[in-house]
Amino acid sequence: MLARRKYATNPCQDKWGDEKVWTQLLDRVMCYAVVSVTSVDAKLGGFQVRMVCRWAFRTSNAYKETEISYRGVPGLRIPGLQVTAQESRIWKDLSQTTDDTITWNGTSIFLLDGYKPYHLQDFPFDRHIISLKHVDFVWRIEKDDDDFFDSMQIVWLTVESKSILPEWNAGESDIMAIQSVIETLDDQTTEVCSKFVIDLRIERAHKFYVRQIFFITCLITVASCTPLAMPLEDMGDRLSVYGGGLLTLVAFKYGVMDHLPSVPYPTFTDSFLMWQIITIVLSTFESLFLWRLSKQYPVTVDWVENGTFFGVAAGWSLVFMIVACCKPRYRTSWDSVKEQEGKDDPSQPLEILPDGFSHGDIIGNRSHSYDDHVGDRLLSDSK
Repeated sequence: MLARRKYATNPCQDKWGDEKVWTQLLDRVMCYAVVSVTSVDAKLGGFQVRMVCRWAFRTSNAYKETEISYRGVPGLRIPGLQVTAQESRIWKDLSQTTDDTITWNGTSIFLLDGYKPYHLQDFPFDRHIISLKHVDFVWRIEKDDDDFFDSMQIVWLTVESKSILPEWNAGESDIMAIQSVIETLDDQTTEVCSKFVIDLRIERAHKFYVRQIFFITCLITVASCTPLAMPLEDMGDRLSVYGGGLLTLVAFKYGVMDHLPSVPYPTFTDSFLMWQIITIVLSTFESLFLWRLSKQYPVTVDWVENGTFFGVAAGWSLVFMIVACCKPRYRTSWDSVKEQEGKDDPSQPLEILPDGFSHGDIIGNRSHSYDDHVGDRLLSDSK
């Protein structure tokens, strides 16, 4: 499923660069990537993404020298993720090849496997960001090689997000270039970059849970509270209906446990079901209390119980309408999800690494206050 909606205060940037530069510079690559979410396992904290890339670039027509220089294939390097290249190849586009330049096209398919924490407090209205940090586009001799012989000079990149999972919807992707280089061409400047951060936004499809859980449990709750409208004399029958409704609701909750996340904190669904159980229990105690007053105030007690029943029915009907119609529109903002994602990055070191670690900035993004921290530490040591 493909979504084209704005979710955050700052609009997403799913395109980067200028495609016009490709026709003016040689050895510069354009990439159109379709990123599909193929697996999300919130219980185990895993995910899998399938990335299909289309390539286009131009080289000088130096006859056989060009084929020797570009016998490699495109590749990806992403620290913290397992990258599997299923296919990667390039070919000449003879329809656009001239005496001076050769136009190349190509295609690559990558499978990206990784892990991330999932926060499920708003289940089933939760949102998550799958962050592909430091996506490095490179040239390799063979698609399965671990090493690369050159970085790819990207001048145009577009990422289209999709989800092939019926339980998840994909939002717009967000691209950020890392250490881009400014090049000047005919008094015009352009950016060239080989490393990017790509954020994929996904949110859970909620309609299944609204229909199969929230709607059913609301009906069970209202039906279990119908003894409030029964005659006061039938106290035994009323208690049996309360007990049957309570057991039905508890059995239903454990019956759908496979569809609910097993987390040590309460989710939105857990709180919803718990309040329904509390409603039935409170209705039971209210009936017992008013039954003792029924002989002294029979008319008043009858009106109070009838009013309580209609209040419970109207209240839970209103709650269901809010959950079904309003809750999906007021999910957690993408800005908050992005902030939480930065704190939970599994590749981020808990402490600032010493200067001897050459890959410290690649594995984890150091904070902006790193230089100040180091300066304060050196100053304290000197004292």
